[in-house]
Amino acid sequence: MKRWSWLGVVLAVGVVWCGLARPAWADDQQKAEKQLHKLTAMASDATGRRVVSATVADWLGAKRPDLVTERRTMNINYGDLYIAHQLVKQGMKRDDLAAQLKSGKKMADIANAQHLDWKQVAGDAKKLNARMEDNLYKHFLNGKADADRDAAEGYDPTIDGLAADKDVSKDEMAEAEHTYLLWRDRADQARGSKLDTSSENAAQGARGDPVRTKAGKLSPPPQ
Repeated sequence: MKRWSWLGVVLAVGVVWCGLARPAWADDQQKAEKQLHKLTAMASDATGRRVVSATVADWLGAKRPDLVTERRTMNINYGDLYIAHQLVKQGMKRDDLAAQLKSGKKMADIANAQHLDWKQVAGDAKKLNARMEDNLYKHFLNGKADADRDAAEGYDPTIDGLAADKDVSKDEMAEAEHTYLLWRDRADQARGSKLDTSSENAAQGARGDPVRTKAGKLSPPPQ
């Protein structure tokens, strides 16, 4: 009887441990997907897609036209594209991945079957989003730089667009819009501040503002 009681305790502990471990794993997946959905939602707009494309390409060390081809071939958004690259990186064949997607499987299910490290993905995706927002701000400050890059790399955001880019919730889309407007407004303020300073400097030169004497005191301009 003692032996069976001991085994019962071991099994009970195992059940409790599994019950605790699974929510933690599921929480990591939820955090990762939340970050990846931010990328997907931002790419639903042509301007945002341009920035997301460049950011993801730089992060993965990939060519943007290649990413466009991959997305169109597998019909996946940028969040799933990032997961796809992680799966291929850990050894999954791209053709096998494409075949499973074509059969109707979801990217998350495939990732779970391949034991993807969601915790690592969540951390990296958070950093990726921070870089994307930084690039979005830079785009609004100087859009010509991005336009020149698009031309040099043969990238067209209209060709890159897919229906899968809208595979996010209304709240996630609203959050992306908020982020978009936030950085656009901050860029407008930054440009306005520079223009105001430039205008003030020009005005000072025109009206002959007081100049400092050798003693460091202000003196009026000569009449």
